[in-house]
Amino acid sequence: MAKKQFAYIRVDVFAKKPFGGNPLAVFPDARGLTTKDMQLLAKEMNLSETTFVLPARRGSGADARVRIFTPDMEIPYAGHPTIGTFFVLANEGKIRLRDGVTIAKMEAGAGVLPVEIHSSGGAVRRVVTVQQRPEFGDEFKDIGLLAEALSVKRKDFDMRRAPPQLVSTGLPWLIVPLRNRRVIENITVNTVAFEKVIDRLPKNVVDVYATSLDPINRKATTHSRAFFLSSGSVIEDPATGSASGCLGAYLVNRRLIDVNRRTRIVNEQGHAVNRPSMITIDVGTSSEGTIESVRVGGTAVEIMRGIASF
Repeated sequence: MAKKQFAYIRVDVFAKKPFGGNPLAVFPDARGLTTKDMQLLAKEMNLSETTFVLPARRGSGADARVRIFTPDMEIPYAGHPTIGTFFVLANEGKIRLRDGVTIAKMEAGAGVLPVEIHSSGGAVRRVVTVQQRPEFGDEFKDIGLLAEALSVKRKDFDMRRAPPQLVSTGLPWLIVPLRNRRVIENITVNTVAFEKVIDRLPKNVVDVYATSLDPINRKATTHSRAFFLSSGSVIEDPATGSASGCLGAYLVNRRLIDVNRRTRIVNEQGHAVNRPSMITIDVGTSSEGTIESVRVGGTAVEIMRGIASF
């Protein structure tokens, strides 16, 4: 019986050189793969996400349909898979580029979303994903439990100015501001308490984003770490586009930084797992201060190519 063979490309997203940022596997032509195949391949890749590119459905107006899988499930949207996928599609000639900014459209579970590809001389310089307008959920009130889950102290929270809060710009995250970078660096996850935190959140929300306005890089605004629950274990993500969009919206909404009509935030992540990354966030606001747009961008670098044969 003939084997199925599908090409994939591995890239590191939010990195300018290999072995930084967040790794991603992209299957640029997933025609012929079933949903079960995709889930098994994502589990085999064992990365935070793997993407599968299909022709856009008729009437969607999109350039490509992208299905995004973690090792455990399909998800409607994520930032670094979007950026890495369109970096690959552009480099493979599947998106026709123009010098400057090319606007492509991605059909995903979260809807049809624009993606900006910045290029010059045919080379991709940066990819920006335009996320949904933010939705602000409940504040997380049980600080004792959250402190236990992250192995930090109650005094490391600023409940008056910056309480933990659920935010979504396509994928919901619990944004957890902490006092300074040292607190962030010293986080050690207590899995039992972390699972209890997740149990208090809405269904299918498994993600916690710890952050501080105390970066290492002088060009950065924030220093962050991302944690999510997968198959009963807590995983740290080295670079997280969806969480960065939520973070930018949170900071602007609460006026924790200087806010302009277009506010630029540079978020550093991944240092704790030796995969440093830099993520740019642009939050657009109206003259009345309402958030109108959230853009998250970064670079990517190809690391390897292969064939899945099964």
